[in-house]
Amino acid sequence: MHTRKLHFLFACLLLANTALWSQDIHFTQFNMAPISLNPALTGKFEGTARFGGIYRGQWASILGTSQQFSTPSAWIDAPIIRGIRKKDWLGIGLMLFTDRAGALGLTHGGGGVCAGYHMGFGKKSSTVLSFGLIMGGENRRLSPGDRARLEDGFNNSGDYTSSLDNFATNKQKYNDRAAGIGISSKLNKRMDFSLGFSAFHLGRPRFSLVDSSTTQERLQRRFIGTGAFNMALTDVLSNSASFLYQTMGGADEIAIQDMVGLLFNKEKDITLKFGLGYRLGDAAQILLGYQQKDLQVGIAYDVNISPLSAQTNYRGGFEIAANYIVKKYKKPDPKAKILCPRF
Repeated sequence: MHTRKLHFLFACLLLANTALWSQDIHFTQFNMAPISLNPALTGKFEGTARFGGIYRGQWASILGTSQQFSTPSAWIDAPIIRGIRKKDWLGIGLMLFTDRAGALGLTHGGGGVCAGYHMGFGKKSSTVLSFGLIMGGENRRLSPGDRARLEDGFNNSGDYTSSLDNFATNKQKYNDRAAGIGISSKLNKRMDFSLGFSAFHLGRPRFSLVDSSTTQERLQRRFIGTGAFNMALTDVLSNSASFLYQTMGGADEIAIQDMVGLLFNKEKDITLKFGLGYRLGDAAQILLGYQQKDLQVGIAYDVNISPLSAQTNYRGGFEIAANYIVKKYKKPDPKAKILCPRF
């Protein structure tokens, strides 16, 4: 009984923390989920189309696999047409996600249509300035069922007679939008960097987890800043350092990561990646990656080092992600030429 009360209390604390963040999705492998990070990254790659997906599971060590925090997301984007200038192009995409949190069944889902405009500068477009926008909608729902019993639900005989009827079990839907800007540049043949800034919930839509007849609250805006620096150390070794800072409603998250890439098989273009990261005051991150040509796969695990580590036994979240770029180009069809000798 005490263990169940502890689990329920822990779930409530996590739910309170989630409410503080308005249950916005976030990933340890933020570089593997580009569109959910910054809409300016829509269509910013060389290829015909990009397919991607990521899954995050968290707090299974405390809440169990049936009540853990789980967040799957998927997307597709493509550079489609040239822009106003010869070195510009436009990319469009679609991103979907769902997020289920804790024992009370707090569910958050949604998606949007994304567009990114990219402007190339320099002789070989070595510097690219990008702008992006997401237009879509989201929904939230709290479904506690019989998993939560509060004190006011018990009658004088000690029997439980009511549930959380005042909480909305129907989806609370609202429209939403986000915007972002980014810049990337190749410094030389071995080094490049990128910086980005994005803002979500620009219109601060209203929603409520209780009956819709009550006063609805406005979502806080979420701001994200990112940066990355990539360098080829040798012909087979590379290094990538990146950071993320995001803030929402007074809650901040700071994460830094560094990964080393090893060209394992040059003929098949296979690169293995190993890295570490740190989310300030929360978790140490173990990062693994595999890249073969246009396929990237990543795995991450959070080692919880927050004050909750005594309850979690240092176990945090697990992630797996993949991105694949399809490249289909028209094959040249040269016309036959007859060479006539001159006499």
